[in-house]
Amino acid sequence: MSILVRLAFALVLAGSCVPSFSFAASPKLKMPETFDVAAIDAYLTEFMAQSNRVGLSVAIVKDGQTVLQKGYGKRSLDDGRMVAPDTLFAIGSVSKQFTCAAILLLAEDGKLSVNDPVAKYYPGLARAADITLLDLMNHVSGYPDYYPLDFVDRRMHTVIPEDELIRQYAGGKLDFEPGSKYSYSNTGYILLGRVAERVSGESLGSFLERRIFKPLGMTQSIYEPDLADPRLAKDMPPSSSVRPNTSHPKPKAGSAAPAEFIPRRAISRNGTSHSSPAKR
Repeated sequence: MSILVRLAFALVLAGSCVPSFSFAASPKLKMPETFDVAAIDAYLTEFMAQSNRVGLSVAIVKDGQTVLQKGYGKRSLDDGRMVAPDTLFAIGSVSKQFTCAAILLLAEDGKLSVNDPVAKYYPGLARAADITLLDLMNHVSGYPDYYPLDFVDRRMHTVIPEDELIRQYAGGKLDFEPGSKYSYSNTGYILLGRVAERVSGESLGSFLERRIFKPLGMTQSIYEPDLADPRLAKDMPPSSSVRPNTSHPKPKAGSAAPAEFIPRRAISRNGTSHSSPAKR
């Protein structure tokens, strides 16, 4: 199976709004060992038939061509609606790539440099003169993560503006010396999103729509969609007591996309729609 096809599968799984997804199913259900579209289709159909979980929106690109684009299973466990071609799945932190793309496009426009210190945009933050936008992009800034994966911070229950979140989490003690280690930080991406908004003079959602989604024909990819949108896949079963955090803002950029996201993005990365190297 080609690297691009494996990438497509990885993005589909990342795009699913299921918190933990595995293709481990019944021992009798054997995953295809060779690249056979019909066998993959049959496997996914049977897998989802055996699963009590929200469905999948799958796209596979091979040699620049979309060879499979289809929905499997249910888009909602509450009402049993099935996944359709327009079903929107939260793409989670895959959206951080779009935030980076926004920064690189602005660098390409000559409006900023990835080597700009954070102090140029937020001078009051901790070690702002020593931390660059590139450090934020690479998760090596040392700023504490406001959205840790292993526990819930009490402050996450309070609704606050993004700039206040930045002040609270990037205005105090660092977790480590900037550039000395890697540590995943959603805080850095909230900060990058706000820098993109300040420099571009428009909301991040508007910028992504104008500079990325529309040029690539990603007509159904949405930044921060309306939660009442009936196209959204929902993974909460009726009896679930777990609810997603709705207080602190989502990591920039919180987006949703259907299966078209995979081929559009993959083809743009491997075809003629490359962005030129960003100016430093």
